[in-house]
Amino acid sequence: MLTPSEHPLDPMTIVRSLTSLPHRGAATALERRAADILENHLQRLGAAVERQPFRTPKTYIVVTWWLIAGLVLGLLLIPAAAWWAFVLVVLSAGLALVYFDWRAVPVTLLPPQGTSENIIARAPQGADTDPPRSPKKLILMAHYDSAPVSMLYLPSMVKNFSQSLRMSLGLMVLAVVVALLDVLAIGQPIVTWLRYALVVYFLGQGVMSSIDFLRYGYTNGAADNATGTAVAVATADRLWRNPLPGWEVELVLTGAEEANLVGARAYYVRHREELSREHTYVFNFDNLGAGQIKIITRTGSITKVDYDNALVDAALATAGGDPRFAAITPGVWHTGDFDSLWFARAGIPSLALSAQDQDGLIPNLHRPSDTIDNVDETLPAHAVDFAEATIRCLAEMRSSG
Repeated sequence: MLTPSEHPLDPMTIVRSLTSLPHRGAATALERRAADILENHLQRLGAAVERQPFRTPKTYIVVTWWLIAGLVLGLLLIPAAAWWAFVLVVLSAGLALVYFDWRAVPVTLLPPQGTSENIIARAPQGADTDPPRSPKKLILMAHYDSAPVSMLYLPSMVKNFSQSLRMSLGLMVLAVVVALLDVLAIGQPIVTWLRYALVVYFLGQGVMSSIDFLRYGYTNGAADNATGTAVAVATADRLWRNPLPGWEVELVLTGAEEANLVGARAYYVRHREELSREHTYVFNFDNLGAGQIKIITRTGSITKVDYDNALVDAALATAGGDPRFAAITPGVWHTGDFDSLWFARAGIPSLALSAQDQDGLIPNLHRPSDTIDNVDETLPAHAVDFAEATIRCLAEMRSSG
């Protein structure tokens, strides 16, 4: 066992380091600089560090425009290409339905592409001198890239994000029906005018999703997700210095989360043979900069994902049984998703910890105001305390069970 340092890692040290960069956009030079910063911090902690590169779209906006382009082109080409254009509309709408259910689709392989990295850190040498043959594995996960600024996340709009997304997806299904009717020359001329109206709508949605990115670029990413990264690193440091017998603790800091959870999926695909449903737990930290900490129990925009497992039970028991954490309560999130999604869908016990305001929203999400000035500096340290207490509660529950 390592002797805990006199001065435990302050998570705000990591937050300040990351926010010293203008942004950390996926597959950019500044994201690589952020990876260097994190690697240096982890090496100072004595951790064994590995960087795993992967290819990714530059932003989710690029993928969105590919999907919109397919829909619009197909709708416009109906008079000239008939059934071929109809197939393009069907394909684009189908891919959009899958993509916005936060799943992998081939369109994410289209250009422009870039290279991002996952940072994998393991216990310092000597932290686990006699590891068991088949340890339980805890993965502490957080993404370190920052998001494109989006008008869709204006406070006046983000509260209706899920409804707007479902409406847009519904109109994509309508586009398939309209395209079919137009090919069959049924319902003219109303169907033709409706087809053109859908073209205008989809182009408008594309402009709305990208105009603020063109104006402002990426967020500084203080809360999203310098705070989550800092909490993950500080929690790992505590558990490495005071290990849980029979547990392997691995830290996974993902890139390109804001390109639709690409880094977490790259890690999952690469390591899934090593991940056991019985012995692996994934604890994800995302947006812990302002508001009240929430134990996320449900996510999903189209198909719902329920987080109901031993790790969640341990978190709820810790929040309910320790007065320090009385303000930490269950929460849900349906505006996008978290890195833990890939693992939860695979049946691996997972938990996402995030903070929300009184309206159930994440403050400053994907907006220029996501800066360190708007971070509650007490919240990351509180999240570290809660995470450590939850994990130790889980270890007790597993040992007694």
